[in-house]
Amino acid sequence: MFSLMDEQIEVFDFHRIFLGDTPPMFLLEIVFRTLIMYGYTIFLLRILGKRGMGQLSVLELAIIISFGSAIGDPMVGPNMPIFHGMVAVTVVAIFQIAMERLINRNKKVEIFMEGTPNLIVDNGLIIWDCLNRDNLSKEDLFRALRSKDVEHLGQIQKAYFETTGQISVLFHSPKKIQPGLSVQPEMEIPVSDILKKAMHFREGGMYCCIRCGNVKSFRVKGRVPACQVCSGTEWVKAVK
Repeated sequence: MFSLMDEQIEVFDFHRIFLGDTPPMFLLEIVFRTLIMYGYTIFLLRILGKRGMGQLSVLELAIIISFGSAIGDPMVGPNMPIFHGMVAVTVVAIFQIAMERLINRNKKVEIFMEGTPNLIVDNGLIIWDCLNRDNLSKEDLFRALRSKDVEHLGQIQKAYFETTGQISVLFHSPKKIQPGLSVQPEMEIPVSDILKKAMHFREGGMYCCIRCGNVKSFRVKGRVPACQVCSGTEWVKAVK
């Protein structure tokens, strides 16, 4: 016998360990509690968005979190019967299977639960509305593109932010690659190479808006304008 939180706990009391001292109807309450917490977990994950999910779907993260709680509490809690944890885990597993089957059969439910891929680069142009919606920065995007051996945005036909939190890229064929904005870190662009609004171009050629990647041809000694796509005010030579 020993004291824990002002209660007398008998070590290896198997009735307490497996069943506890609650009435049998308490098992229905466990089912109810588990479904509520599982549903609330999915709701919070949808609010957090795809960026916080890494490479897992909403349902995969939900079952990991729910399993961790249901299994962990009976492991270390002397007042939490193992059987209660087993019931909670079983409910989560059954509910997970049911949700997956429902998602596979109903496209609307799948979109509601897991979202849809978002187009974030279209023909070398950054879609800022989608980036903001997914709470991504330009550097987040460029970091992912560099990991896929992208040198500049002119190589990209489409890039999607997937429901798993990954970025997938569809490349132009070699013959259709266009000049585009380099995906190197912005801090590595020499200050002397950046042209700002109202300055004059020192030489003509293809230039990119640093903010969105919009490419335009400018004549020498022309005045640097604001970007017509995103109102950006800084330009840099396009990478060919």
